[in-house]
Amino acid sequence: MNDENPVIVGVCLVDFHHTRGPETEYWCSSPEGADESRLWPNLPFQALPDGSHSFQETFTYFTLLFNEKKRCSPQNGVSELPEDELEDYTTYFAISCSRQIRSEDLIQKDDDITRSTVQKAIVVISKQPIFGQIKDKLSLVTNAFFLQRDFTDRSIISSLYENLVSMFSNMPNNPQDGQLYVGLSLRKIIFDFGKDVLVLLKAILLEKQIIFYGNNVEALCNLQFGLISLIPNLLSNLQSSGSPQLLAPQAALSMADSFKSSDRQSVLKFIGFPLRIFEKGGLFSPYTPLQQMDDIKSKHTQFFVMGTSNSLLVEQKTELCHLFVDVDACTLEIIDKSLHPILHLTSHDKRWIDSIHTLVSQSWNQNDLYTPKNSQFEGSEDFIRWQFEEYLTGLLSSMKLQEYLATYSDDSIGMQSIPEELVRSNPMQPFNSAWALKWSQTRNYELFRNYTDDRIFDVFSPKHPYSGPDTITILQQKLAATFQNFKKSSPDTKESDAQGIKQRSNSSLDAANNQTVKEPAAGDKEQNFWSSWKEYFNTKRKVKKKEEEDILKATQHLNDGNSTVEAIGSALVGLGLHYNSSQEEEYDYETEHSDLDKSRKSSNISTSSRGSYQSEGHKPDAK
Repeated sequence: MNDENPVIVGVCLVDFHHTRGPETEYWCSSPEGADESRLWPNLPFQALPDGSHSFQETFTYFTLLFNEKKRCSPQNGVSELPEDELEDYTTYFAISCSRQIRSEDLIQKDDDITRSTVQKAIVVISKQPIFGQIKDKLSLVTNAFFLQRDFTDRSIISSLYENLVSMFSNMPNNPQDGQLYVGLSLRKIIFDFGKDVLVLLKAILLEKQIIFYGNNVEALCNLQFGLISLIPNLLSNLQSSGSPQLLAPQAALSMADSFKSSDRQSVLKFIGFPLRIFEKGGLFSPYTPLQQMDDIKSKHTQFFVMGTSNSLLVEQKTELCHLFVDVDACTLEIIDKSLHPILHLTSHDKRWIDSIHTLVSQSWNQNDLYTPKNSQFEGSEDFIRWQFEEYLTGLLSSMKLQEYLATYSDDSIGMQSIPEELVRSNPMQPFNSAWALKWSQTRNYELFRNYTDDRIFDVFSPKHPYSGPDTITILQQKLAATFQNFKKSSPDTKESDAQGIKQRSNSSLDAANNQTVKEPAAGDKEQNFWSSWKEYFNTKRKVKKKEEEDILKATQHLNDGNSTVEAIGSALVGLGLHYNSSQEEEYDYETEHSDLDKSRKSSNISTSSRGSYQSEGHKPDAK
């Protein structure tokens, strides 16, 4: 039994007193050597959240800060720690289950009970967020405690503590995330929030201030832990998340220059997981009572992920956060308007997350939030996690490639080992280059860059996981090929582009191939008019009216009477585009692109497991 460093560090009973408010009534067990009377003054407010009296049973997940050297908790909030004690603090995790009973139903009733109902909560404190494994047992014990109708008999709470200590006695200090995923339903999150899940994940990576609000506190906390769990190995490495002043232990920031392909943890560490989001400047507080508002507003707190059920914070959301999530309504509001282009999902992003959402929706099982209909793999919890792991792996690899290309662009020797297709690629464009630039300025990216190999892209493909064709690329290729064919169809390479378009647009022009057509007196830009399809669509027509009339006049003798403008229109119609020759306004490519997006069917996404990795060919020797 791991008695020296137990996972379960305390169990207590919290009561709502009619005059004093929430208070810790009884400690069954607390951290050894701690003064229970001064331990975690905000714990009662976290254990009995605002609005919990409206539910028969309420679960709350929250974080607690503890000084393991002095065996105490901070008394002035988690953002005002003495600098010389920072290394002594760590983050604990708590889950509470609260219930209520009518006062008249109690067998033993204290004189302090003056209200019609009595509300209490049992709280379990641990060193890891093992909420899913504790929840069911905690619910049974709390219900049994209330069924006694005698709160003076606390023996069942002691039994709960002893059982949990025995249950987790062999649990390692750094468990694998799979042990912490119990109770977190990613299917429910994807089903409710769709593409906003990816927006929120990218906002968390950008280290933004995010508030989650909802009356259902359990759903509120589950959503936050679920989002964090999408980053491999982060859930088991949150020891610095309880205060914006803490840093990860130096021992955890060692660089891996090789890996064992058979060892998943070795592979993840080599890639750069976990991305350390909540380091200095960051705070994770899944349930935050009003008593902790000073921590949110502290000068040390630059970004946070926090949850609340208090409507007063909703009124202050524009002053408090960058993004606001209404968990009850399943909506996301970007308060900081400057983030709109940065958090905008690219076409690759949209198709990828929409594909996952479609699979979850099609396999939705209302009676089971964790298992798809027919128990299929696609759309399952493991499927979703592997898809996000693949997305993040491609993202990290692409960022490393982009940095390498920028660093060695003038070094011919350094570039020789990079395949030509990678050199020509723009690896971050499918992920949103504007977002990538902002991410490169964050603390978590700095740690990733400094503690990972510069060439992880040699082993892990630097690409977006969306495997279907890109609408923009298809359109560009079609237009380029069509216009190139127009030019090649001319018998004389010196003839005008207008003559080439005439000959290509209608087979009846074959007889006119040897006729001379006067070339418009255009400048260099007109000579290269067809060299750029984007210039054609995004600028006003640059051919002057007189030149256009000359082209029309020169082609009037042709058998079918088609003009060059009509030939262009015919070619565009063949590509599925509409062109009005009488309209001289700018062509709105974004509108056309949007229409094309709507007409496309959702493409398949890779379902390959991240369990196997190609390690050959990487410069460090795979062990």
